[in-house]
Parts: sequence; C-alpha cells; structure tokens
Amino acid sequence: MREWRLDGLAISASMLCLIHCLVLPVAIAFLPALVAWADGGELFHIIMLAIAVPLSGGTLIAGWRRHGAVAPVAIGAVGLALLMTGLGYEGRTLGTGLTVAGGLFLALAHVRNVQARHMANLAAW
Repeated sequence: MREWRLDGLAISASMLCLIHCLVLPVAIAFLPALVAWADGGELFHIIMLAIAVPLSGGTLIAGWRRHGAVAPVAIGAVGLALLMTGLGYEGRTLGTGLTVAGGLFLALAHVRNVQARHMANLAAW
C-alpha cells in the first residue's frame, strides 16, 4: 500500500513539473512581470531533480521487486535521463522539450508501475 502512495506522489510531482514547463512559458509571454517571481531558474530544476531521482527510483525499483515488470523501471530511467539532460540546456527550447519529455516518461513509468502492481495483486488472488 505504501508503494502505491509513493507512485501517486511521484505521478503528482511529474504532473506539476509538466504544468510548470508548459504553463510557465505561456504565462511569461503574456505577463513578463512573472519571470522574476515564478521561475526559480536552474536551482528550481536542480531541487526538483533531487526530489525526482530518489522518489521515482526508489518507488519504481520497489515495484519491480514486487511485480517483476521491467518496463516501468526502463521507462522511468529514460525519463530521469531526459530530465538530467534537459538541465544542461536550461533556458533554451531544447531544455524545455527534454524536460517535458522526461516528465511525461516519468509519469508514464509510474502509471505502468501502478498497473503492474495491480495485475500482480490480481494474479495473487
């Protein structure tokens, strides 16, 4: 049960990241005054990555140990790699694209992890 809650937290964090990456540029385009207030720049992304790596890594590996499905871990690893790569292109369009893709991959990994856990629980019945 605890793992499911962590997956939910990780999915929520991925979605918040996605909202940040997609909404913030639009808001900035219309309201330049938001730049200084809402964009923490590189530090914000470093902090988010510092949260995502142990949370997602731990949850996906714990899920793999429980249900044995490799796909969520592989998809999550790609997502984390994209997020880390995007950090290197901070402030550029490529960085935003990599970060958005990484967040989507990570969210998908956690959804697949929940599904695999659910299927494993059904099989155990």
